[in-house]
Amino acid sequence: MYAILRIAGPLRVRLYPQGPSAPGRGRAGLGGFMVTVRRVSLSALLVAAVGITALPTTAHAAEVSAAPSARQAPRVERVSVAADGTEANGASGAATVTTDGGHAAFSSGATNLTPDTAPRPQSSAHVRDGDSRAVSRIKNSLTAPDISDDGRYATYLDWGSHTTAAFVVDLTTGEKRRVDAKGFKEGSGDSVISADGRYVAYVLRPQHPADPYRIEVYDWQTDTREAVSDGPPDAARDMANPSISADGRYVAYEDAGTKQVFVRDRETGGLKRADDGTASTLVEISGNGRTVVLNSANGAYVRDLRTGKVKHFPGTSAKAVGPDGRHLLYSDDASTLRLRDLRTGRVDVVGTGSAVPGAVGAKGRTVVYSSAETDVVPGDTNGVTDVFQWSRR
Repeated sequence: MYAILRIAGPLRVRLYPQGPSAPGRGRAGLGGFMVTVRRVSLSALLVAAVGITALPTTAHAAEVSAAPSARQAPRVERVSVAADGTEANGASGAATVTTDGGHAAFSSGATNLTPDTAPRPQSSAHVRDGDSRAVSRIKNSLTAPDISDDGRYATYLDWGSHTTAAFVVDLTTGEKRRVDAKGFKEGSGDSVISADGRYVAYVLRPQHPADPYRIEVYDWQTDTREAVSDGPPDAARDMANPSISADGRYVAYEDAGTKQVFVRDRETGGLKRADDGTASTLVEISGNGRTVVLNSANGAYVRDLRTGKVKHFPGTSAKAVGPDGRHLLYSDDASTLRLRDLRTGRVDVVGTGSAVPGAVGAKGRTVVYSSAETDVVPGDTNGVTDVFQWSRR
């Protein structure tokens, strides 16, 4: 059975880094953000017989709510502070969290979050240990880091020999490696790491400007690289925006030219199309590799790769999905972040602000986000955007 929906696309707002040190399409910059707005219109959307569930136009209109006494209020704390609670003297954002919520990573332009007071012309990446509350800074970093589940390994962008390049570092030993092929004019960007810290998926930017970008995976154990995206026939079709499953088996990415989204199974070599023919932007693949979240002009889509079923959330913008694919973090036009349990329909309001892929912990118990609001926690007087961690008890 087929369904044809006629939809006028809403404005889609995305946050990109700005400033002289920002490399381009990384996840984060040095605290400042540039907002770009694009309008995409669709005359028709043809949805295949795999099945689609359309939710109400306002995605939270059918929220499942329990009696107030049945729920404990979530706990919210500010993450972008020094270990002793000192407020950041620069803006922070682009936060991600480990599965258990024990470590949070973020970008910050602050210079007072760590004891290290050495000059830092570029040191955006920070990692916070939730138990000790200690914050560590990754030197010579241009973007927020993506970290392994134990908080030991991190990938981020820095300057290479000619352009930006992706690196991975062992935060315990200090060992640091560049993950791409290290060509003089070759660079890379948009790197993400598997939960065990072994694999890094990244965008390779070849030496010759006529060669299109492709997605590769670096293996820390074997020090080898593997191309996972099919090379397009023309230079205009770069591959972009990688996302990797917890074990590194599945890698999702998008064709920047056609706006198609694909998932590569690195074990079998299989390649699966994840979109429904609508121009889409990849948000994230879940840690278990089963769920892919996309944004299009007419809202957010969640696809179960095993069953083919799709859930549609009109008028929303997806931000992240939980490791098991069950919890979706999305926002509306008012920048209100909501966490939806895709199984029960329960919706929790997290806060007002922005979030990036990797912002949701296991079972939807933890969410990290950034906000310029001054009343999220007491004593917020620094006047800049901060990172907060929302935890459901």
